[in-house]
Amino acid sequence: MHVQKKTKIAALTVVPLALFCGNCFAEASPASDSDSFNDWLTQGNISGELKTMTFFKEFSGTLPNKRTSSAGGDIQYRSPQAAGFSVGLGVYGAYNFGLNNDDAEKTEIYLPSEDVTVLGKAFLRYQGYGFDLQGGRIGLDTPFANEGEGWTMIPALYEGFGGSYALNDTGDFRLNAYRIYRFKPESSDEFGKGDAGAPEIEDTSMPSVDSNGFTTVGLRYGQQWNTLAEAWYYNFDKRAQLGYGGVQLPVSALKFGNWTPYWGAQYLHEWDASDQAYPYHNIDTDLYSGRIGMKTRNHDLYFAATYVPRKEDAFLSGGFFAPYSYGIYDHTPLESGQPLVSMVTTNQPGKAFALRYAYHDEKYLGVFGLTRLELEDSSGIYYPLPAENINAAFMILGYNVTPRLHLEFEFDYVHSPNEVTGNYHAERLRLVYRFGAKMADDDY
Repeated sequence: MHVQKKTKIAALTVVPLALFCGNCFAEASPASDSDSFNDWLTQGNISGELKTMTFFKEFSGTLPNKRTSSAGGDIQYRSPQAAGFSVGLGVYGAYNFGLNNDDAEKTEIYLPSEDVTVLGKAFLRYQGYGFDLQGGRIGLDTPFANEGEGWTMIPALYEGFGGSYALNDTGDFRLNAYRIYRFKPESSDEFGKGDAGAPEIEDTSMPSVDSNGFTTVGLRYGQQWNTLAEAWYYNFDKRAQLGYGGVQLPVSALKFGNWTPYWGAQYLHEWDASDQAYPYHNIDTDLYSGRIGMKTRNHDLYFAATYVPRKEDAFLSGGFFAPYSYGIYDHTPLESGQPLVSMVTTNQPGKAFALRYAYHDEKYLGVFGLTRLELEDSSGIYYPLPAENINAAFMILGYNVTPRLHLEFEFDYVHSPNEVTGNYHAERLRLVYRFGAKMADDDY
């Protein structure tokens, strides 16, 4: 989709202006069918975000330091329902205002360093009889293909259709299914047949492959962000098939005070798909993960361990990969939110250990983490940045200045034996103001 910048910028203003003018016309003219349609449109909600982000990354090795700044936001429109049907639009923009270096090696790929405007969401939605279905340009909330909301200016988005069906009266047990044909990376203004491989993501050596997208089906029990159990199947066209199951259960018998202990376990297996593209072949990956922790309404403390066994003759020697997990800020349930380093970007077998503490309430957010990766060599792909033993730590501090204004600071540090990167650290500052009708975080 090649669209001129001026046309895209115009879209940012034309949609809300048209809605406003439609309202004026409806008030000034006699009633007609077109007036009724305009009235219906103007009963919808306009929401949005104003954002600014700055990302620094400093290396002690041979790589140049990076600094990237961006400002922009998004405008969202959601129509009212008619017989269960509604429409949604979302226009996203990120602009550098001449603040970024012209040398791409000195800017961060995860934050747009150039001006970007894109019609990111445009969908028809149906809600009724337990169904929640969408088609068009949509966001996803699945374990291994999602938006990466909160990490960058513009989310990763998808073209396709699907949704969920409630299997019980409370709606906390749902069957999900999606067929996706196109993918829009976070910093891009186009939907295409590629995925989140290199060169779109510079931290992984897995190449981006043109394909017909993917199909996924999953069962999820529990509320969002508090899932108790889920099981998913993915067929990534021309690349791989993936099966995943995870469970997290409280141990109420050991509850003390406001703290409830819990345990969790996860398993993942990847195998060959049909008509595979290079370099995918002979895929045989197993991943085992477990965690123990305790939580209250505002606190969560846990330790997690992950193991990917080495398989000499398998693709990547059995290493884990996920074509749509977005690099250092992937939101898979396996990575535990560790920025900068993860097993999904190293694509190597081995072990990972993570210790996490999180606090949140209506005003404050604090997340602290330590990660240890013990990785083994992976054959079959050239690795510009091979990894062995890596130690990492991060801190995220958030503050709601008002119910609509959020300030967030992140600090990451990675101790790496690699001579190219050396030890390195990063800082990310994010300021977001939300206007209009309030929506859920993943609706923006």
